[in-house]
Amino acid sequence: MPFRLLAVLLTMLVACAEAGAQTVWSWSHRVELRANYRWSDHEVHPIPFGFPPDFPEPGQARVFFETPDAGSHVELNVADVQFDVDYGDYFAARAKVHVQAKHRRNPTSSDRQIDADELYVRFGPKPEILDRPNGTSFFVQAGKFPKMERQPTRLLESYGLAATSFNRFEDLQFLVGGSIGRNFYWRAQAANGNPLFFRDPNALAGDNGSPDRRPPHPDPKIKSGFPIFYNAETEDLFFSTDNVQIGEALGYRWQREDQTLGFDVILFHYRRDLADTVDLTGTFYGGDLDLLNGPFDLGGLPLKNDRKEEYGGRAYAEWHNATAIAQFTKQNLAGLQREGWEIEAGYRIPLRRGPFEYIQPAARASAIKNRFIGNPQIWPAPSVWWPWKKFDGGIRVGLRRGFDVTFEYTDHSIKSARKINLREALVTVRYRI
Repeated sequence: MPFRLLAVLLTMLVACAEAGAQTVWSWSHRVELRANYRWSDHEVHPIPFGFPPDFPEPGQARVFFETPDAGSHVELNVADVQFDVDYGDYFAARAKVHVQAKHRRNPTSSDRQIDADELYVRFGPKPEILDRPNGTSFFVQAGKFPKMERQPTRLLESYGLAATSFNRFEDLQFLVGGSIGRNFYWRAQAANGNPLFFRDPNALAGDNGSPDRRPPHPDPKIKSGFPIFYNAETEDLFFSTDNVQIGEALGYRWQREDQTLGFDVILFHYRRDLADTVDLTGTFYGGDLDLLNGPFDLGGLPLKNDRKEEYGGRAYAEWHNATAIAQFTKQNLAGLQREGWEIEAGYRIPLRRGPFEYIQPAARASAIKNRFIGNPQIWPAPSVWWPWKKFDGGIRVGLRRGFDVTFEYTDHSIKSARKINLREALVTVRYRI
């Protein structure tokens, strides 16, 4: 949503409030800070692609996949500021901006350090997760905000393979939807569509095509990682009629009256044409077909058309203090078929003893199955077609005064030519105002 239009709408609504409107206005803000300790296992893997002789790093004869930033590091991960305004069920607007966001930088560490995660206006009620309206409802929402099927709450700070690949990042979109009665709901979308790129599935995306990787003999601080395809964050704040993505979804939510049991299930579909290229901040590689066609006009991956299509489902459930989330997505990238799934579960144990409010152990299993194989002699990143599984486990400790600490550990199981260890440990301290 353009900043100018958002400012005009907010000004008009403030004027209405001052004129004495009866509906209750609600204004709120939230600040969130996250810092973490990260340990990443150091792994190096030779790439069989025949790069020109000035592409390897100094002293090397070949180009390698390498862990983006191995070893132990203490980092200021992100500072988020969020502003919300609501006018009953009739209107809502949000502006959420992040600063730093080292683990969100996309597609490389050279991405913007200040960016809007969410920026939208909405007319009409849009119940979230297990909230149910009193009856049939309708809403219109426009701007930048999460995809329809994205996981509604996160139990760990890391992401699974399916979430990383398909719905981690927000899109610029025009969304209409509503409920039929209290339980059924529907969505229809027109969007710019998240550009296709690739990244490492651990905390840091890895730098592919960043300015410090230009030959001769680059020696970047952040290495390439072991990249998989993913839907990168949109670079736009204005709607575009080029390669418009159309999406639809149907859902059903139910909750017991005492709110001790409930579930939400959504089925979705997206389709658009891939662009010939997409310019992304922080990389001289192009997204979409430019990426799939590979470098040096060698032929790239075995493409059949220019269509990008996704369909799948997500289920969310609560039972007392237990939470479970499952998602599945099947994707067609110009004829390249792949699918991803993940299951995550956790249980919050109330404590309320001293500084401790609760502890919440959680575990996640996720996988990507690629139904295509490229030629590593003409496409330089064979990791995008490796069969891949990822396992995450951890515990979140809730403290008083808005603090919590999350301890987690990640391991991978990858079917590649040689064994690869991509283990990682994260300790994240979060503070919310």
